[in-house]
Amino acid sequence: MEEQSAAIARMEEQIRNLGARMDKLEKLTESVQSLALSVERLTASMKTTEENVDRLQTDVAEIHDKPAKRWETIVTAIITAVIGLIIGALIK
Repeated sequence: MEEQSAAIARMEEQIRNLGARMDKLEKLTESVQSLALSVERLTASMKTTEENVDRLQTDVAEIHDKPAKRWETIVTAIITAVIGLIIGALIK
């Protein structure tokens, strides 16, 4: 009888230990789920940021190219004017 009581006491202690371990595992599982949600949100945010950076790079490239296009237009106009003056002088 005493052996059975001791065995029951050991089993009850093991059950309490297992219960405590289960509680810790539940908390760990909740933490992992929370972390997974945070990573998902972070990934979405990074995608949005990447899209914004791509748009900014395009805008910067356009702004960078504008002076070159203007310069080409000015040079073309000057060359056209000089050629027009030369042709005009030759015709007279």
